[in-house]
Amino acid sequence: MHRKRVRCGVLGIVTLLLFILLINCVPAKAVPSFAIIVYDHGLAKDVAWTQNGHFVPMNKTTTFTQDDSYVYAYFTAALSTANVTWQWYEPNGDLFRERTDQERCSVAPCTFVFYFGLANSLAASKFGFWKMDLAVSGSILYSEHFFIMPIVNQENHWNFNVEQSTPFIAHGYLSVTIHPSNDTWSSYLIQMPYAENVTAYELTNKTERTLSVMTNNVTNEILVDMGAARSDGFTFVLSFDVSYGMRHLNDLNAGDFAFTWKEYLDDTHPIPQTFTITLPQESQVIDTIGFNAMVLKTNLTSVSIPSISFSTTALGRQNFGWTVIYRDYTWRNLHIKPIRVAPLLLDLPIPILPITLRDASLWSAIMSAFVLTGSELLSPLYARTGILINRRRLRIAALILVVIFLVTTGYRLLAIVLSVRNA
Repeated sequence: MHRKRVRCGVLGIVTLLLFILLINCVPAKAVPSFAIIVYDHGLAKDVAWTQNGHFVPMNKTTTFTQDDSYVYAYFTAALSTANVTWQWYEPNGDLFRERTDQERCSVAPCTFVFYFGLANSLAASKFGFWKMDLAVSGSILYSEHFFIMPIVNQENHWNFNVEQSTPFIAHGYLSVTIHPSNDTWSSYLIQMPYAENVTAYELTNKTERTLSVMTNNVTNEILVDMGAARSDGFTFVLSFDVSYGMRHLNDLNAGDFAFTWKEYLDDTHPIPQTFTITLPQESQVIDTIGFNAMVLKTNLTSVSIPSISFSTTALGRQNFGWTVIYRDYTWRNLHIKPIRVAPLLLDLPIPILPITLRDASLWSAIMSAFVLTGSELLSPLYARTGILINRRRLRIAALILVVIFLVTTGYRLLAIVLSVRNA
């Protein structure tokens, strides 16, 4: 009996082992896989291939400028067949471009390249830290990081002096600094739709050299002739009157004004801009507003003649501008007319009677109240008082007093309105 139990136990264990082996022998689903060996990868400004078909990266770098023609990404690897995905991410983390190719390599190693145009493209205005991910069959193989840097050829410094709010009188100066570069400057073009009477001069060894200025009134373009081709650094100044850009806000007597300046940059490169606006004496800055993605970080100098300044970097080929809202207390104090009511119209004496309209209005109001009260007390609804008075005549007298009160009061109100309008 004991031997039978042992045999049954051994048989059960053997059966369980056979069952496990059978399960392991069941064919499983195919799992996708790839084999790849990366020998080299990187970024370059230019690429070339030799006569034997070998890839040669030129100007390998991780720093590009907005004027570089292309950004090339490459990798050299041994693989059979794989789906290769190139993913380019902007500095803010958004996906800029993506492409997937099915690549094959018959004789390893093979080099694969993907690139995008940079100069004069949307990417050329997205300065900062970029990232490129290379994914093979859905898995990221490696990442590349690189910079796109702006090229600054010039800087502008604006100074506005608002001498008077209305009639509007303001003068401006634009100091343009050209940095040494490979570009040759023989002229300078700028659009200034709010400027007139523009003159220009160059600062050379602390002396001023007058420059020729041509103005196109149709396109609002101002062309400054440098006289000769220049490639080194130099500075010149544009002097001009501000033709318009000032307007009243709310009531004229409040003295609130808005000073607006607009400009268009035709250059493709960003230009650092600094603005300084000096307002009339005893003015108060209320707010500063920038438009077309122009962010203003203002600095206010609190003196008797306030001056506000801010800096920004304007991208090329872009309209931009700002508005300074301020209150001119000097103008308001000089132009506000106090409201005065002519005393003769309000206290006009009545002929024959030694009273004025004000006295008549007050007397009629008081007497009409007494007469109307007495008229009501003599009504049959109340107990007899033993007083013999004609109630009808009493009411007529009260109504006459009410009419006198309304006429005098209406006349005085009309006099006040006319005085305010004529003030």
